Amino acid sequence: MDGVDDVEEVVGNAFQSFLTTYQVPLAIAVIVTAALLLNWLLRKLLMRTVTHVVRGVKKAQDVDTTSEMRAAPYVSARAVQRTRTLGTVGRAVITWVIVVIAVILILAQLNVDLAALLTSAGIVAAGLAFGAQNIVKDLLNGIFMVFEDQLGVGDFVTIGAISGTVEDVGIRVTQVRAIDGTLWFIRNGEILNLGNASQGWGQAIIDFTVDARQDMSRVSDVALDAARELLRSEKYARKVTGSPELLGLESIFGDRATLRLIVKTRPEAQWEVQRGIRAELRRKFGEHDITLADQLPKQPGGAE
Repeated sequence: MDGVDDVEEVVGNAFQSFLTTYQVPLAIAVIVTAALLLNWLLRKLLMRTVTHVVRGVKKAQDVDTTSEMRAAPYVSARAVQRTRTLGTVGRAVITWVIVVIAVILILAQLNVDLAALLTSAGIVAAGLAFGAQNIVKDLLNGIFMVFEDQLGVGDFVTIGAISGTVEDVGIRVTQVRAIDGTLWFIRNGEILNLGNASQGWGQAIIDFTVDARQDMSRVSDVALDAARELLRSEKYARKVTGSPELLGLESIFGDRATLRLIVKTRPEAQWEVQRGIRAELRRKFGEHDITLADQLPKQPGGAE
């Protein structure tokens, strides 16, 4: 038994010596590991909450995708997009807060004078303030954009010459996927004018040009009937929030007359509705022998 006790004592002393010798590295390793685990856990909980909210709203609206939400729908759809956006920003905030806390704890383990360090950091920050103005501008503008609900993940926006779908809203940079697939990284501080097609409602505007020698009242009636028939279909009924309205004659030039038809739609549905109505107008006009401008004979000299 004495031999066993001696071995245990030796092992215990060796272990104690190891802990004493490597106390600081071990403490740092524990801090880093805890920070990584906490970051993963909090981000996981945040995204689970976001997913739960999104699923709850979709279930209440009885839809599978955010884009299918119906009219009172605007509030529900914005709730989904805003939740996703805040989730994206929240992940970044969680990571940075945990990193800062972990760095402070590690410096404390290294016996760094935090008071002196913070004082020095303040002096350096003041010196870099002028050079960091753009970063501060990006951060503040990004925070205001999110909390003022100017845009959200999934919105179709126009920022300057760039139009596309918002894929990510960061604290400093917003990512927009253009129609051609290009992913644009836009600094939040550079966003001065922003158009959001996903808020409120949209409006399909359809201009069509016909032979001006035809009865415009008849043309108008056929156009409205075509639009109403199309919008009653299952594919389009949930995409519109109003009835088609013919504004009348927009312009006339020679033997060509242009009329305008509009219909109020859900956000982002206006383009699909426009394409559908144009195709239906062409079909209906063919059935009623109404001549479109592209069916008129060319004028002398090749001009149409």
